[in-house]
Amino acid sequence: MKRVLMEESSILSELDLAIINALQIRPRGEWARIGSALGVTGATAARHWARLRSERLAWIATVPGPQFADNGHAAHVFLSAAPRAHETLAERLCAEPAAATVALVTGGHDFRIDCFSGTHEDLSRTISERFASLPGVTRTETAFVTRVHRQSSLWRSGVLDKQQSASVAAASQTALPRRTTVDEIDSALLDVLAGDGRLSWAELAAACDVSPQTARRRVEQHLASGYLVLRCEFAGSAGQPTREASLILSVPARHLEEAGRYVASLPNCRISVQTLSVHNLVATFWVHDLSEIHAYEREIEARAPGTAVLSRSVTLRTYKRVGHILDREGRSAGRVPLSMWEPPPVETG
Repeated sequence: MKRVLMEESSILSELDLAIINALQIRPRGEWARIGSALGVTGATAARHWARLRSERLAWIATVPGPQFADNGHAAHVFLSAAPRAHETLAERLCAEPAAATVALVTGGHDFRIDCFSGTHEDLSRTISERFASLPGVTRTETAFVTRVHRQSSLWRSGVLDKQQSASVAAASQTALPRRTTVDEIDSALLDVLAGDGRLSWAELAAACDVSPQTARRRVEQHLASGYLVLRCEFAGSAGQPTREASLILSVPARHLEEAGRYVASLPNCRISVQTLSVHNLVATFWVHDLSEIHAYEREIEARAPGTAVLSRSVTLRTYKRVGHILDREGRSAGRVPLSMWEPPPVETG
């Protein structure tokens, strides 16, 4: 196992960190396979994970996939607000189902919110109506996502070596029909799965009153379509020490695709998306040293001449991540179901 280049966390052991890395690779991987890759029994790996979940230090979240975002159902919303309104505003934003992730940031705005909804129209209405009436908001800027080069589910902590990672990832490839629509059964399945992404098919089926075969088929079809992604999350206070920083860029159109792909290829990249706004590329990184961002910026400008950095920001606190409310230590303290999992209303004539 690759040596962790830090003083071992007083909360997470090296094995805990390795299990989290394994679940970043295969969120629903079999414990026997994960244990074998890590040199422990499957029962030992499962026991460590149970402790992490019970102490709210790690969990498996359901995340809108790249196919969902590419369909125009995702947006980054940047809000400015009076400092005295920050806590009240954060509380209100966390209660909003369309606001999947809520972060207090430095730079040109105070809050960055990652928003998702079942339709572009619903998302536009939420931003223009509900967000505009929030307390203390002085300015808003919205950027609709038009292309996803990299989403945060692809980020890896790097605790496992290549052989271990390959062992965890190995699985038979089965072509599945894709499912991109949501009905009431799908909505129930995805909401329950958001609470515990490692529920067995039998447990998930029992919670939604369907057969295990139906639960598995529908979830795996959503995963195959890129509509849904499962992601292993962990408390910021418990993992390797990183800082989240972002660049908001305006890239000449002729260089936009290349710049987006280059940013996505960087190992510290969490997010690289094209957007439709004053800016057209948003890049977010998890780094050990904030000075790394300057090097990335120089390389992007060299590869895409004419690029302008419109904003540089550092995340001060994440209040909510993909529907999970986080406490000050970054532990999951509750959940607000995402509105994107809701089925469309039935039209009546």
